[in-house]
Amino acid sequence: MDKIKMILGIFWAFLRRVGFYFKLGYIKIVSLIKKTRRGEAMEIHPLVGKYASILFRLVFVLTILVFVAEIAFGVGIYKYKKSDSTTKAFARYIPFPAAVVQGRIVTMNDYFKNLAYIEQFYSKTQQSGVDLAAIRTKVIAQLIDNELLASQAKKYNVTVTDADVENAYSEVVTQNGGEAEVQKVLNDLYGLSIRDFKQLISDQLLEQKLTDAVPVQVHAQHILIRADQNADAATVAAAKAKIDKIYADVNAGADFSDQAKKLSEDTGSASNGGDLGFFARGQMDTDFENAAFSTPVVQVSAPFRSQFGWHIVKVLEKKGFVDLSFDNWLASLRKDSIIFQLLKV
Repeated sequence: MDKIKMILGIFWAFLRRVGFYFKLGYIKIVSLIKKTRRGEAMEIHPLVGKYASILFRLVFVLTILVFVAEIAFGVGIYKYKKSDSTTKAFARYIPFPAAVVQGRIVTMNDYFKNLAYIEQFYSKTQQSGVDLAAIRTKVIAQLIDNELLASQAKKYNVTVTDADVENAYSEVVTQNGGEAEVQKVLNDLYGLSIRDFKQLISDQLLEQKLTDAVPVQVHAQHILIRADQNADAATVAAAKAKIDKIYADVNAGADFSDQAKKLSEDTGSASNGGDLGFFARGQMDTDFENAAFSTPVVQVSAPFRSQFGWHIVKVLEKKGFVDLSFDNWLASLRKDSIIFQLLKV
C-alpha cells in the first residue's frame, strides 16, 4: 500500500509539472485552427521548421529528464526519507505531496520548511536529548490539522483577514523590542522570513477563531457552598441544606446575582454575581460541566455536587455548533476525514 501511495504521489507531481506544457500546446493548436478557418497562410519557412524540430527534441528530452529526476527524488523522499539540501531544493519546484487531506495537498516543501524552523531553533539553542522522530511526527500532524481546519473554516464561514494578521504581528513587534529585533530573532533562531512568520500567525489565528466559533459554549453564573471531597458527613449535609435554601429562594423570585454576591463561597466569581463568562467542554470540573451544558438557557439547575462542594447554575446563553471540546472535535475530524499520509516519518 505504501508503494502504491508513493507511486501515486510521484505520478501526481509529474502530471502537475507537465500539465503546463499540455495547456500551452492546446492554446497554440487552437490558435492555428482559428487561423486556418480564416484562410490565413500557414506556410513555415524551412529554417523555422528546422529550429522547431530541434526545439521539440530538446523539450522532449528535458521532459524525460524531469520525469526521471522526479522518480529518483520521489524514491529518495518516500522510501529512504531523504532530506538533504538537494532534495529540499528540488521539492521547492516539484510539489511532491506529503499528505492529501480531503483533497487538499500538503507538499513536501511545506513539511521541509516547518521542520527546518524547529531544527534550527534546537541547533542554535544547543539543546540535547531532542527526539527528532517525535518532532517530525508533530510537524506533519500539524500540517494535516491545518488543512482540516482550513476546510472547516469555509463550512463555518470563519476567516482570517490580512488586517487580523497585521494586528497580531504588530503586537509581537511591540512586545519584543521593535521590528528589527523581531526580524533578527526570527532569522537567527529559526531561519524564518517575515512572510513565513505571518503565515504561521495566520494558521494560529484561524485555529483560535474556530476554537471560539465551533464548539458549543455556555455562559453561566453559579453559586457555590464549599464541601470538598474529604469533608465529613455533617459538613456535606450542612452545605447541602444551605444550597437547597438558596435554590428555593431563587425559585421564589430572589435575584440570582444578588444571592451569589452575598452567599457564594467561590471567591473568584462571587463579587461578579457568580458570572463565569463563556466556557466550552473540557474547561470545568466534569460534574459542573454536565450540569451547565444540560440546563436550558435562562433556567437554574437543581443543586448538584462537584469536587468543590454544592452548586446551583444559571445558564444565560449558549453559542456554537458542536457539543464537543475543541480537541475532541479535531480528533473526530481526523477520524472521519479522508487523509492519505504519503510521507512516513
